[in-house]
Amino acid sequence: MRLTIINGSPRQEAQSARVARYLAEQAVGFHGIERIDLARDPIPFWDGEDEASKGEAWQTMVPRLAQSDAFILISPKWNGMASPLLKQWLMNADVPLVGHKPTLLVSVSSGIHGVYPIPELQSSNKNNKLLFIPAHLIVRSVGSVLHPQPESAQSERERSLRRRIDESLALLARYSEQLLPLRHYRDPYPYGM
Repeated sequence: MRLTIINGSPRQEAQSARVARYLAEQAVGFHGIERIDLARDPIPFWDGEDEASKGEAWQTMVPRLAQSDAFILISPKWNGMASPLLKQWLMNADVPLVGHKPTLLVSVSSGIHGVYPIPELQSSNKNNKLLFIPAHLIVRSVGSVLHPQPESAQSERERSLRRRIDESLALLARYSEQLLPLRHYRDPYPYGM
Protein backbone atom coordinates (compact mmCIF):
# COMPACT_ATOMS: atom_id res chain seq x y z
CA MET A 1 0.00 0.00 0.00
CA ARG A 2 1.26 3.44 -0.94
CA LEU A 3 0.60 6.44 1.32
CA THR A 4 0.83 10.12 0.45
CA ILE A 5 1.04 12.67 3.25
CA ILE A 6 -0.01 16.20 2.27
CA ASN A 7 1.28 18.96 4.54
CA GLY A 8 -1.01 21.92 3.96
CA SER A 9 0.93 24.55 5.88
CA PRO A 10 2.01 27.63 3.89
CA ARG A 11 5.15 27.91 6.06
CA GLN A 12 8.43 26.35 4.92
CA GLU A 13 9.57 24.99 8.31
CA ALA A 14 6.20 24.51 9.93
CA GLN A 15 5.39 22.36 12.93
CA SER A 16 2.98 20.48 10.67
CA ALA A 17 5.98 19.44 8.52
CA ARG A 18 7.53 17.90 11.62
CA VAL A 19 4.24 16.11 12.33
CA ALA A 20 4.23 14.85 8.72
CA ARG A 21 7.74 13.43 9.20
CA TYR A 22 6.68 11.73 12.43
CA LEU A 23 3.60 10.19 10.80
CA ALA A 24 5.72 8.94 7.88
CA GLU A 25 8.08 7.22 10.33
CA GLN A 26 5.19 5.57 12.19
CA ALA A 27 3.18 4.42 9.14
CA VAL A 28 4.51 0.86 9.18
CA GLY A 29 1.41 -0.52 7.45
CA PHE A 30 2.46 1.08 4.15
CA HIS A 31 5.35 0.06 1.90
CA GLY A 32 5.71 3.31 -0.01
CA ILE A 33 5.35 6.67 1.70
CA GLU A 34 5.58 10.02 -0.02
CA ARG A 35 5.31 13.47 1.53
CA ILE A 36 4.10 16.50 -0.38
CA ASP A 37 4.70 19.86 1.26
CA LEU A 38 2.42 22.49 -0.27
CA ALA A 39 4.71 25.30 0.95
CA ARG A 40 7.52 23.86 -1.18
CA ASP A 41 5.35 22.66 -4.07
CA PRO A 42 2.75 25.44 -4.27
CA ILE A 43 -0.14 25.04 -6.65
CA PRO A 44 -1.85 28.07 -8.20
CA PHE A 45 -5.40 28.95 -7.37
CA TRP A 46 -7.36 27.08 -10.01
CA ASP A 47 -9.76 29.22 -11.99
CA GLY A 48 -12.10 26.31 -12.79
CA GLU A 49 -11.08 26.19 -16.42
CA ASP A 50 -9.13 23.41 -18.10
CA GLU A 51 -6.62 21.05 -16.51
CA ALA A 52 -3.65 23.10 -17.76
CA SER A 53 -4.77 26.07 -15.67
CA LYS A 54 -4.02 24.03 -12.53
CA GLY A 55 -0.33 24.75 -13.15
CA GLU A 56 2.88 22.83 -13.62
CA ALA A 57 3.31 21.96 -9.94
CA TRP A 58 -0.08 20.24 -10.00
CA GLN A 59 0.78 18.34 -13.18
CA THR A 60 3.91 16.92 -11.53
CA MET A 61 1.80 15.90 -8.52
CA VAL A 62 -0.81 14.02 -10.58
CA PRO A 63 1.08 10.73 -11.12
CA ARG A 64 2.16 10.65 -7.48
CA LEU A 65 -1.43 11.08 -6.31
CA ALA A 66 -2.77 8.52 -8.79
CA GLN A 67 -0.38 5.86 -7.43
CA SER A 68 -1.37 6.45 -3.82
CA ASP A 69 -3.70 4.06 -2.01
CA ALA A 70 -4.35 6.35 0.97
CA PHE A 71 -3.81 9.93 2.08
CA ILE A 72 -3.11 11.89 5.22
CA LEU A 73 -4.12 15.56 5.02
CA ILE A 74 -2.46 17.80 7.61
CA SER A 75 -3.73 21.30 8.27
CA PRO A 76 -2.52 23.85 10.76
CA LYS A 77 -5.31 25.75 12.49
CA TRP A 78 -5.13 29.30 11.18
CA ASN A 79 -7.70 31.76 12.52
CA GLY A 80 -9.87 28.79 13.42
CA MET A 81 -9.85 27.47 9.86
CA ALA A 82 -8.13 24.91 7.67
CA SER A 83 -5.16 25.96 5.57
CA PRO A 84 -6.11 27.74 2.32
CA LEU A 85 -3.39 25.76 0.52
CA LEU A 86 -4.99 22.50 1.58
CA LYS A 87 -8.43 23.76 0.54
CA GLN A 88 -6.95 24.63 -2.86
CA TRP A 89 -5.43 21.14 -3.08
CA LEU A 90 -8.90 19.69 -2.43
CA MET A 91 -10.35 21.91 -5.18
CA ASN A 92 -7.80 20.53 -7.65
CA ALA A 93 -8.15 16.88 -6.61
CA ASP A 94 -10.66 14.94 -8.66
CA VAL A 95 -12.10 11.44 -8.68
CA PRO A 96 -9.56 9.71 -10.94
CA LEU A 97 -6.76 10.78 -8.60
CA VAL A 98 -8.24 10.58 -5.12
CA GLY A 99 -11.72 9.08 -5.41
CA HIS A 100 -12.60 6.19 -3.09
CA LYS A 101 -9.25 6.36 -1.29
CA PRO A 102 -9.21 6.45 2.51
CA THR A 103 -7.94 9.63 4.12
CA LEU A 104 -6.88 10.49 7.65
CA LEU A 105 -7.40 14.12 8.66
CA VAL A 106 -4.91 15.78 11.01
CA SER A 107 -5.21 19.22 12.59
CA VAL A 108 -2.18 20.89 14.18
CA SER A 109 -2.41 23.68 16.74
CA SER A 110 0.17 25.57 18.77
CA GLY A 111 -2.37 25.89 21.58
CA ILE A 112 -5.03 23.76 23.21
CA HIS A 113 -7.56 24.04 20.39
CA GLY A 114 -7.31 22.77 16.81
CA VAL A 115 -10.76 21.27 16.35
CA TYR A 116 -12.23 23.54 13.68
CA PRO A 117 -10.16 22.46 10.64
CA ILE A 118 -11.48 18.88 10.98
CA PRO A 119 -15.19 19.55 10.25
CA GLU A 120 -14.22 22.11 7.61
CA LEU A 121 -12.14 19.51 5.78
CA GLN A 122 -14.78 16.82 6.31
CA SER A 123 -17.17 18.91 4.22
CA SER A 124 -14.73 18.97 1.29
CA ASN A 125 -15.18 15.55 -0.27
CA LYS A 126 -18.50 15.57 -2.11
CA ASN A 127 -17.13 15.85 -5.64
CA ASN A 128 -13.65 14.37 -5.23
CA LYS A 129 -14.99 11.30 -3.36
CA LEU A 130 -12.18 11.14 -0.80
CA LEU A 131 -13.21 8.77 1.99
CA PHE A 132 -12.43 10.28 5.37
CA ILE A 133 -12.00 7.48 7.89
CA PRO A 134 -13.91 7.83 11.18
CA ALA A 135 -10.69 8.52 13.11
CA HIS A 136 -8.93 11.88 12.98
CA LEU A 137 -6.05 13.44 14.88
CA ILE A 138 -5.73 16.79 16.63
CA VAL A 139 -2.16 17.56 17.65
CA ARG A 140 -2.47 20.23 20.34
CA SER A 141 0.46 22.23 21.76
CA VAL A 142 2.45 20.87 18.85
CA GLY A 143 5.69 22.57 19.88
CA SER A 144 5.92 20.34 22.94
CA VAL A 145 5.02 16.91 21.49
CA LEU A 146 6.30 14.28 19.04
CA HIS A 147 9.97 15.08 19.55
CA PRO A 148 12.47 12.21 19.63
CA GLN A 149 12.64 11.10 23.26
CA PRO A 150 12.45 7.85 25.21
CA GLU A 151 9.02 6.77 26.38
CA SER A 152 10.07 7.21 30.01
CA ALA A 153 10.55 10.95 29.37
CA GLN A 154 7.11 11.39 27.78
CA SER A 155 4.10 12.72 29.64
CA GLU A 156 0.94 10.61 29.82
CA ARG A 157 -0.67 13.03 27.34
CA GLU A 158 2.20 12.47 24.91
CA ARG A 159 2.04 8.68 25.27
CA SER A 160 -1.72 8.82 24.70
CA LEU A 161 -1.27 10.92 21.56
CA ARG A 162 1.35 8.52 20.20
CA ARG A 163 -0.93 5.53 20.84
CA ARG A 164 -3.78 7.33 19.10
CA ILE A 165 -1.51 8.04 16.12
CA ASP A 166 -0.46 4.39 15.90
CA GLU A 167 -4.08 3.19 16.04
CA SER A 168 -5.22 5.75 13.46
CA LEU A 169 -2.43 4.77 11.06
CA ALA A 170 -3.26 1.07 11.50
CA LEU A 171 -6.92 1.82 10.78
CA LEU A 172 -5.97 3.81 7.69
CA ALA A 173 -3.90 0.87 6.41
CA ARG A 174 -6.83 -1.53 6.95
CA TYR A 175 -9.22 0.78 5.11
CA SER A 176 -6.70 1.05 2.29
CA GLU A 177 -6.55 -2.74 1.92
CA GLN A 178 -10.31 -3.21 2.10
CA LEU A 179 -11.14 -0.43 -0.36
CA LEU A 180 -8.82 -1.61 -3.13
CA PRO A 181 -11.72 -3.03 -5.20
CA LEU A 182 -13.37 0.43 -5.28
CA ARG A 183 -10.36 2.31 -6.69
CA HIS A 184 -11.52 2.12 -10.30
CA TYR A 185 -15.24 2.64 -9.73
CA ARG A 186 -16.52 5.72 -11.56
CA ASP A 187 -19.83 7.11 -10.39
CA PRO A 188 -22.08 7.88 -13.38
CA TYR A 189 -23.17 11.01 -11.48
CA PRO A 190 -19.85 12.59 -10.47
CA TYR A 191 -21.44 15.76 -9.07
CA GLY A 192 -24.64 14.28 -7.64
CA MET A 193 -28.03 13.64 -9.22
